[in-house]
Amino acid sequence: MNEKNKRWTMLALFLGLLEILFIDAMSSIVGPGIVAELGSTDLYAFMYTLTFLCNTLALPITSMLGNKSGRKYIIVAGVLVYGVSSLLAGLAGSMMFHVVMRGVQGIGKGCILGNVLAFFGESLDEQGRAKAMGFYGTLTGVVFVVAPLAGGAIGDLLGWRLTFYLSVPLTAVVLAVLLLKMPNLRPKDPAGGLDWAGTLLLSVLTIAIVMFFSWGGQTYSWVSVQVLGSLAVFLVSLVLFVRHINRCEHPVLSPALFRNREFVLVILGVVLIGPTLYAVGSYLPMLCQALAGMNATMSGAITALKSVVQLALGYAVGAFIGKTGRIKLVLVTTSVVYAASNFLMGLTRSPADMVWLILGVLLSGLGTTTYSMVYTLHAQNELPESLVGEGTSAIQFLQSMSGTIGLSIAGMVLNTSFARGLTGVVPEGLDAFLSAEELNGYMGTTLLTDPTAVEKAMAGLSEQGQTLFTQFVENLRSAYAGVMFNTFCVLGVLAAITLIFSLMARSSRQAAKN
Repeated sequence: MNEKNKRWTMLALFLGLLEILFIDAMSSIVGPGIVAELGSTDLYAFMYTLTFLCNTLALPITSMLGNKSGRKYIIVAGVLVYGVSSLLAGLAGSMMFHVVMRGVQGIGKGCILGNVLAFFGESLDEQGRAKAMGFYGTLTGVVFVVAPLAGGAIGDLLGWRLTFYLSVPLTAVVLAVLLLKMPNLRPKDPAGGLDWAGTLLLSVLTIAIVMFFSWGGQTYSWVSVQVLGSLAVFLVSLVLFVRHINRCEHPVLSPALFRNREFVLVILGVVLIGPTLYAVGSYLPMLCQALAGMNATMSGAITALKSVVQLALGYAVGAFIGKTGRIKLVLVTTSVVYAASNFLMGLTRSPADMVWLILGVLLSGLGTTTYSMVYTLHAQNELPESLVGEGTSAIQFLQSMSGTIGLSIAGMVLNTSFARGLTGVVPEGLDAFLSAEELNGYMGTTLLTDPTAVEKAMAGLSEQGQTLFTQFVENLRSAYAGVMFNTFCVLGVLAAITLIFSLMARSSRQAAKN
């Protein structure tokens, strides 16, 4: 690849990464607005769960395809899938169709992310790889500051659909440059190390456990054929997967990793904190808009604040670890900070609780800063050199899988608890002003996230009816605040448990010398 084509290719690849990062970050801010227009509050959590699930499954599969056939056309396919699904998500007339398109987005994202980062490693020298990854880190930080603000402003002024339509021009530019300028570098050993059976079993068990928690107590009864069947599929697949990786020469997840004590401690921490990482990204806009009374623009600013903390402290934390080697101290700090941030954000019940929300967001930004580097770094330092690459990939995959499963559990807890909490929210006498059908239509979060919906509902009511309806809205908010508090408390407990494993971790050799 000549220098001119390399520059064009790198530009297109970073534009592709920019597209998925920017559109994803903006769309999370307008999530409450999507529910307000399309309805189906119970699908809010599943919208994110399906996206993360499809991305998690696509990553190893498409990376293996890239190993075998080259990266170019896998990336091209991912860009096309992501762009088309974004357009269709913006055009959606129902919540279910929108959710399905978000899942397809996840497939496209998996095709792009895994293969772009692999392309950097295969086509650039050591110095070039360092520059590319450094730029990717900077790009990620800037996007997570700018995109929430842009998404909130666009959502308030022009509507949530435009945040998805912006993917269309980016897709066109990226596809044109990739097809014209990017070479399709063929791998030297296309047949080596492809564990298709292990990947299939891992995919099946992941899908099964996610559907178990997504269906159970919501779509179907806990003792239904569908729910018990998904649990049975998970258990059988898990047994077959463990048996397979212990017999396979090049398994997708090596058992040798789990014979390393420090790696196991890292994985336990990653698996327990992963749900917080995903849940905060998914539910923070709802906390801001449904409970703290913010519009989408202010919600975006709060989300951006979390990213500002990450940008401001990322280098400092890295420099501290590099200079002192005190990884164990940072591991312990991460556990404490994440636990505290969850409990504080869970205290948000009304605009009066803004101080707790902001403190929780600031601590969450600090926790994400330390989490993003310390767990992977500790594993890399403690694993044999031959297992470092495989261990790093395993951490990323298990983080994604645990986050997806954790988000489905959080969604299940929140939806079932909210459904129970709706009993008794209708004030006595309101049924004289509104029919049972009308009241049932308001049994969600629409009235909490869309002030115009409240105004329209109260427009034809008498003074007494408006008073009762205002009490109804406050009862809804109180019920939703209660289940949000319970959900974030569970996440806080999981993060607190990681403190045990952090304290068990071995201090680094560099720290011992200091």
